[in-house]
Amino acid sequence: MKLILLIIIVYLAYRAVKSWVMRNLQAPGQNDSRHPRIDDVMVQDPVCGIYFPRREGVELRHGGQTFVFCSTACRDRFLEKPKG
Repeated sequence: MKLILLIIIVYLAYRAVKSWVMRNLQAPGQNDSRHPRIDDVMVQDPVCGIYFPRREGVELRHGGQTFVFCSTACRDRFLEKPKG
């Protein structure tokens, strides 16, 4: 009986130490399920109006502003538009 009790105590101690070590070994900034990290923001294309992740877009600085397009085709259509 004492042996079974000792085995249970050792097992519980092992689980406690393992969970503490795993929680403290996680590097800062890593994705934690309790605090999910925002991967990217969605932006709207000014030409076609679709939403897409900003990191996948094509940026253009024009007239002192920064525009983000879903593709080079939309960027080119934006540049071809007559001013007015």
